Amino acid sequence: MSKRTGTKVQKNRTDDEFIMLPTVDFCFKELMRNEKVRKGIIAALLGVRPEEIKETRLLPTILRKEYEDDKYGILDVRVEMHDGKQIDFEMQVAEFDFWKKRIVFYLSKMVTDQIHKGDDYDKIQKCIHVSILDFVHFPEDNRYYR
Repeated sequence: MSKRTGTKVQKNRTDDEFIMLPTVDFCFKELMRNEKVRKGIIAALLGVRPEEIKETRLLPTILRKEYEDDKYGILDVRVEMHDGKQIDFEMQVAEFDFWKKRIVFYLSKMVTDQIHKGDDYDKIQKCIHVSILDFVHFPEDNRYYR
C-alpha cells in the first residue's frame, strides 16, 4: 500500500508492466467515463442485459452547498439513467469509520438537489448508492456481494 496515495501497488513488477488497478479513484472514474463500461457495470448490478439500458449520463459530482457552512461533498461517479434515476458509485480502499453516515449524507444531497422552490415532490427520482469497497463493511450480513 502506498502511504501517499492509499493505493495498492503490486510488488516485483517493473514500471512498464504495471497496470493501474480500478480501485484507484482516478482509474475508476476514467473507466466510468466510457459509456460501454458504465452500461456494463450498471447492467450487471441491475441484473439486465447492457442493451436494455437505453442511456446513461454522467452528472456533476460536486454536491451543491446552499450555505457557506454546509458540508462539502464530492461523489466519485454520479450517473443519471434514461428514466431519471440516479446512481452514486463510490470506490473506497481504506476502511472509513463513518461510511454508513457518509452514504446517507450523499444520498440525501442527491435527493434534495433534484427539487427546488415551487417544485412538486413527485419530481424526485430514485437515488441508488453503490459502494465498491476493498474491505468487508458488514461482516455479519450475507446478503451483500463480496
